[in-house]
Amino acid sequence: MASKAALLAAAVIAACVLGTVEAKLGRLFVTGVVPCSTGSLIDIATSPAFPNAEVELRCAGKVVAGATTNINGSFTMEADLTSALAAFIGGCSLVVDTPLIKCDAQLPPAGRLVSYLQGPLTRLLGGIFHLFPAGFSFHGR
Repeated sequence: MASKAALLAAAVIAACVLGTVEAKLGRLFVTGVVPCSTGSLIDIATSPAFPNAEVELRCAGKVVAGATTNINGSFTMEADLTSALAAFIGGCSLVVDTPLIKCDAQLPPAGRLVSYLQGPLTRLLGGIFHLFPAGFSFHGR
């Protein structure tokens, strides 16, 4: 009976510690603009925007956050840092699977836009980190 009580106490302590670690890691915000263009490291200043594109934050092949661009091609997404910790070591990328033909009929119907993340690695007040696309590149299928 004492061993069951000790095991239960250890489980409660472990849950509290994990909850504290998760709370201390904070939140990750990713903001950016998706271009409607092909090429490598597409310049968003000279490319039209991609409205209504689905943007996913993928870490180690798993989708951890998503957003839809607005009429100006802008997006903001939020993720719990416990899910997106790989973003700080280059293990995450932004992926747009929405076909480019949806923003320009002259562009390829298949392929995706992909970007790694960049931004300051300093922790802001309240444990909030802000990252943004390093530059989208087109990857044909």
